[in-house]
Amino acid sequence: MSPIDTSGIKPGPRLDTERLDTRVRGGDGEQASAADTKRTDSVQLTDTASRLAELQAEVAAAEGVDLDRVEAIRQQIADGSYEVDADRVADALMTMEKELL
Repeated sequence: MSPIDTSGIKPGPRLDTERLDTRVRGGDGEQASAADTKRTDSVQLTDTASRLAELQAEVAAAEGVDLDRVEAIRQQIADGSYEVDADRVADALMTMEKELL
C-alpha cells in the first residue's frame, strides 16, 4: 500500500475552545452573553436518596457494632476461610419475609 499524499491539503481553521459562545439564539439576532453561557452544576436528590443518606449516617453512628467481629469476618473472607451456612441464611430470609407480610 502506498502512502497517501497530503501535500495539497490546506489546514482548516483552528477552533478556539476558550472563546465565549456567540451563536445566534432563537433566530431573532440576539447573541448569548457571557452570563448566559456560564452554567452551574446542581444536583437534586430524591426523597429516597436523602433518606438513605440519613440512614447511612445513623448506622455509622450506631453503637452495638462489634468491630472486632466485623474485622475477623473481613479477614476470613480475604483469606478464603469464611464459610456460609446456607440453612441459617435461608431461615433468616424466611423470617424477614414473614415479618414483611
